[in-house]
Amino acid sequence: MKLSYFIILFGTGIIVITFFVAIAFAKKDKPKYYKYIFLFIILGLLISSTTIANNNTTWLLNLKIPILIEQSLLLFQSLMLGLFFIEVLNKSIFVTKIKVLLFLSIIIQITLLIIVLTTNTEIKPTVSSSLFLLICCFFYIRDLMNNKPTLKLIKSSAFWIVIGTLYSCCIGFPVYSLIAFIPRNQEYLDLRSQIFSIINMSLIVLYLFIIKSYLCLKHPQNL
Repeated sequence: MKLSYFIILFGTGIIVITFFVAIAFAKKDKPKYYKYIFLFIILGLLISSTTIANNNTTWLLNLKIPILIEQSLLLFQSLMLGLFFIEVLNKSIFVTKIKVLLFLSIIIQITLLIIVLTTNTEIKPTVSSSLFLLICCFFYIRDLMNNKPTLKLIKSSAFWIVIGTLYSCCIGFPVYSLIAFIPRNQEYLDLRSQIFSIINMSLIVLYLFIIKSYLCLKHPQNL
């Protein structure tokens, strides 16, 4: 078994665990933004299932239907995280900017997806969502520094989700930006596979941080 495929299977296992953790906390009082996180987890399961079904060859074979399914699910995932940030920062001065950027990000992703499906270009629509989420993380940190000096971050559910998102996007954005410049020749297949493995590992970290955020619900501070 190739390492890249093992990472996909391992990551799927982590998402399944995250899903069951979310189910375990389903009846516990928690912030409203968890409804978006729960949908994010479900979409993650669907994406992993699609990836496994296509044996990680969607982009290599340029199959339009799998690409459409995968990228549509990724678009909805970025939408869920965008709504998460809007909910978390609903009283912040940045919330209006986030709403505008979320709308622009979705438009750009849809446009890039159409370009990918109608041409032979391998631009990753997720470049737009990664950049958008990085900006949202920046807004969260700025708001945190300006308005919540007494917040115990280690017990903050939102903080762990934001840090997981920040880590994932810091890796995903440059990789998604550069992948189009790597030839799809046979000699580069291993390189491309390894690069996607790096992205998948960063996503595993994100889901682990989501699990941590659920565990923070055991504490009285759940901001």
